[in-house]
Amino acid sequence: MSRLRAGEWLAVVGAAALLVTLFLPWFGIEIPRAEQQGQGGILNIVHTVSTGSWGSGWDALGWLAIAFALAAIGCAAWLAVANATGGPVAQLVAASVLTATAGTLAFVVLALRALVFQPGPNDFVVVRYGAWLGLLAALTVAVGGWWATKDERTDAPESAYTPPEPRPAPPPRLTETHDRP
Repeated sequence: MSRLRAGEWLAVVGAAALLVTLFLPWFGIEIPRAEQQGQGGILNIVHTVSTGSWGSGWDALGWLAIAFALAAIGCAAWLAVANATGGPVAQLVAASVLTATAGTLAFVVLALRALVFQPGPNDFVVVRYGAWLGLLAALTVAVGGWWATKDERTDAPESAYTPPEPRPAPPPRLTETHDRP
């Protein structure tokens, strides 16, 4: 675990948080209810009544959004395992690029699902705390993946560079000046 850098840690923490937020409520239903009160006159006061929720993110998000979230979680896990075990540099680069891409796509898909394409009639649907935490977690995975992509390890043995031996100078060229016309 000591081989993990800040980018990998950020991606792993974001992936764990995203997995946890899928078990939290993402959407709820609130229906306005009018009550009549007042002395001598009618006064309408509108209250909202919370009538329920869609349960967890597993129930409310739909299969496409869940697939993107799980892809981001899987890529972040691969990034952490590849770095912790000291995998080849090509695998580390591929894992960081895929984590950054999957995290960004998951954030966009989850943001569209939570803020634009909400389930049910939009007048009565409210976004719960699980959605906001899930968006923050997906953004954390994306930022961690991008951070891991830009971070280059120059002290690794496979990153060591030994410059080649310099080529010898060419022999001096002999020119005869008396043969020229």
